[in-house]
Amino acid sequence: MNKTIVFLLLALFTTSLFAVDKSLITKEKYRTPFELYLDAQEAYDMKMADPDKVLLLDVRSQAEIRYTGIADIIDANIPYRFDTTAWKTKKDKVHGTFKRPRNPDFAVAVENVIKSRNLTKDSPVIIMCTSGGRAPFAARILHKAGFTNVYTQIEGFEGPREKSGPDKGKRVVKGWKLAGLPWSYKLVTEKMYFNFDPKHKEK
Repeated sequence: MNKTIVFLLLALFTTSLFAVDKSLITKEKYRTPFELYLDAQEAYDMKMADPDKVLLLDVRSQAEIRYTGIADIIDANIPYRFDTTAWKTKKDKVHGTFKRPRNPDFAVAVENVIKSRNLTKDSPVIIMCTSGGRAPFAARILHKAGFTNVYTQIEGFEGPREKSGPDKGKRVVKGWKLAGLPWSYKLVTEKMYFNFDPKHKEK
C-alpha cells in the first residue's frame, strides 16, 4: 500500500479514536491551534497503540516529577517552567508564590527529543502537565516552532482541583494517577531534561 495512504489512514484513525470532542473545551485558555485534546486514558491508549511513533512529554518541573511521581511511559521530561527560590507577592500583599520562569529553550529541547527518536515535527506529540493548565501554553510554543500534530492531555498527571465539598482544593478529580494508569517515583536517567537541554554540557 502507498506510504502516503497508510499515513493518512493512521492519522484519521488516531484523531477519531483518541480524541476529546473539542466542543467540550469551553475555556479559551485551554484551547490550542491544533484543537487536539485527550483525557488521561486516551493519552495512554494512543501512546500504547504505537509507542515508537507517538511522543509523550511531561512538561512539569523537575521538583514536581521528583515529589509527585511520573508516568512510566513518558518519553521525556521537558519543563515548560522552572522552579526558583525567588518570591512573588500576590495582589493581596499577604499571599505569594515562588516565581516560575518559562523555559526559553522548550521548543529546541523538544526538537532534540524528536531527533533522538528519529521522528519529525509531523509526528504525534502528547503533552501532559499537572492538571492541564500548562499543556496548552506548551502546545502553542510548539505550533510556532512548526510542529503540526500536538495533543494536550487535558486532565494532567494529578488532575484538576475539586471545586466544592469536603475535598475542595484537593486534586481528586480525574487525571493520570486517579485513572489508575502506570506511574512511579523512579526517574529514568535517559528521560531527564539534561539529555535534551541545548545548554547542557557533559562534565
